[in-house]
Formats: sequence, C-alpha cells, structure tokens
Amino acid sequence: MSLKRIAEMTGVSVSTVGRILNDPSRKCSDEDVKRRVLEAARTIGYIPNANARSLRSGGGRSAERILHINILLTRFAHEAADPFYDELLMLLEKELRTSGCIVGNVWHCAEFSDEKAARGDKLTTLVESLYSESEHRSDGLIIVGKVTGKALKQLKAKEKNIVSINRNSTNYEVDEVLCDGSRIAQTAIAYLVKLGHTRIGYVGDCHSESRFTGYQRSLTDSRLSSDIDYICDTLPNEANGITAFEYFAALPDPPSGIYCANDILAVGMIKAMNRRRARGYLPSIISSDDIDAAQYTKPMLTTIALPKNEMVRFALMLLLDRIKGGHKTVSRLEVEGTLVIRESCRPFGELNEPEYYI
Repeated sequence: MSLKRIAEMTGVSVSTVGRILNDPSRKCSDEDVKRRVLEAARTIGYIPNANARSLRSGGGRSAERILHINILLTRFAHEAADPFYDELLMLLEKELRTSGCIVGNVWHCAEFSDEKAARGDKLTTLVESLYSESEHRSDGLIIVGKVTGKALKQLKAKEKNIVSINRNSTNYEVDEVLCDGSRIAQTAIAYLVKLGHTRIGYVGDCHSESRFTGYQRSLTDSRLSSDIDYICDTLPNEANGITAFEYFAALPDPPSGIYCANDILAVGMIKAMNRRRARGYLPSIISSDDIDAAQYTKPMLTTIALPKNEMVRFALMLLLDRIKGGHKTVSRLEVEGTLVIRESCRPFGELNEPEYYI
C-alpha cells in the first residue's frame, strides 16, 4: 500500500499521510511534515490506489498508460519564497494524482523568468542539466509563472506537450491558462480610485510585467499622474515588502494608496506599518493572489483573488487533451480575478483609523 510506504518513509501515521495527500492545502501543525509527505509521494510516484489499479489492470481504462508530468515553477529557487506558488503546486500535485498521472520532476528555476538570464548559453546549459538528471521520459510539462521567450524556446525543444499557468501571456507560444495581470492591476487601482485615492504607489516587478503595465494604464485612464517616486521595483517576498513600506514612509509626500503585485509583499508592508503606526502613516494597501495568509493579517488584506482551483483544473484539462491528440492548435483559457474586499483599504481622508497589526 503506497500510503503505508510513505508513512514509513516519513515517520508519520498512515492517516496523516492520507489527510495531507487528499487535501494538501489543509493547514498542518508541522509544515515540515507536510513537506516530507509530499516529497515522498513524488519520490515513489504515488497514485491513489483506485486510479493505479484501473490503469495497471485495464479496469475500464485499458487503452491508457500512466503519464509522467513535470512541473516547472519559474519565479523562485524554491516555492516557499511565495506561498502563492506553494499553494498552486500542492493543488497541481493533487489533481495530477487524481487523474492517474505521476508527478515527475518538480523544478524551481528563477532564471526562466529573468530577462537577463536569457542571454548567452546559460539557459541552454540549465535546460540540459535538468533533463539529464531526469529518470523518466516526460509526457508533458506544466509551467507555473512568467517565462521568457528564449527560455520557452529551449523548453519546447525538450517537451512536446506544454501548458502554462500564468499572469503574463506566452503570446500563444504554448497552451495556457491565463489570469491577465494587467486586468488584475486595473481592478485593484480602480478600487483605490473609487475610495478617493489619487496618489497611488506600486510595489513589485517592473520588468516585462503585465501587472506593472496595468498599473500604469489605470493611472492614465483615471487621469492621474505617474510619479516615479511611487514605484518600488522589487522581487516579491515579505522582507522586500517591509523595505518598500519604509521607503514610502520616508517620502515627504507618500502615496495614500498602494498596489502590491503579490500578497506576500503586502503582508510585509502591513507588518512594517504596525511598527510605524505611532508615526501616523497608514496607507490603504491592496494586492493580488489571495494566499491563505491574506485573511489572517490584521487588518485583513484586501486583494484580487486568483481562481487557483480552476486554473489548475483547466491547465490539466488542456495538457491531457493535447497529449491524447484532442487538439493541435495553441489554445488559451482566460479566467477572471475577483476583488475580495476586507479591511486594509479605506476611503481617502477617513478619520476612523483601523488597528494595524499582525
């Protein structure tokens, strides 16, 4: 029994293994246990028993074989840097196993989203090293995150079947499920403008980034001036959110509303705001992703929720259909983000200040 084997490998009970694999987004008292269980499941190529029996014995699905699917996360060297990618990865792994697929390799390569890294032979060497270490032939690849054109070209030389889950379009280079970052940003800025904010800052990546493009477009559409001092070009992590807040707080005329491209940046900003609360700078903060932590900050974070479950299911649907020959033209499924109004945004000039703390 695979669950028993994973339990033996990780030193936890079979019931704990089952709970984690059935609902990987479930909170665990020891997150290291969850990590070990998921890694063990990848190592042994775990498939739920009902699916495994059906695939191997021919029970109703005799024409099918077990597919090995690789996953590539392009934003960070490891998923823990941004919980959004951690949450997407767990959902992906569960859907793949439920569909009778084996999770092959899970790669974290920030170089694939970096325009500077796309120069020279670095990408070629990196791609070759990834696939030279692979133990199984790949049937498909799921890319999560922004990927440069040069990187995608290298990956297409290795993989026949690719689907991308993204906020930055691949421009029909491969099948993709897109939640357009530009539209996400425009929704966020429109909400701040509705609340009366006219000095609006941006925190996040500015290089070939659709959310930054949407931020700029929204200011133009709202006839607001773009102040370079209100733009903080940074990678998304909590520490950089803290640094960004300190930067804005030191300005003589700081923005009253701030759009963070990622929730994890906003979490850092709210922490920094609590430390400086006595100094009186309490901007409205809105972000995007709706990671689990967004509802536990105080004030709770207003954000644009990405439909993660749908993005994962649609991506797998496209990939499996392409593998089976169901479609040959490059296809795109676009989903909408949803504004989730919580407590971190308030009308400009409102006197009743909320308690800012985490």
